[in-house]
Amino acid sequence: MVTSSGVSAGIDMALYLVARLAGAERARQVRRNMQYDPQPPIQ
Repeated sequence: MVTSSGVSAGIDMALYLVARLAGAERARQVRRNMQYDPQPPIQ
């Protein structure tokens, strides 16, 4: 089970799940499409 609290944490959690299920490159594509630029950036 994965949980998060808050809007930004929810986005980070969703990107983590995308990376786990579809790979890091797909998570980066999703992040770019969302125009989400966290600081520090997700690896």
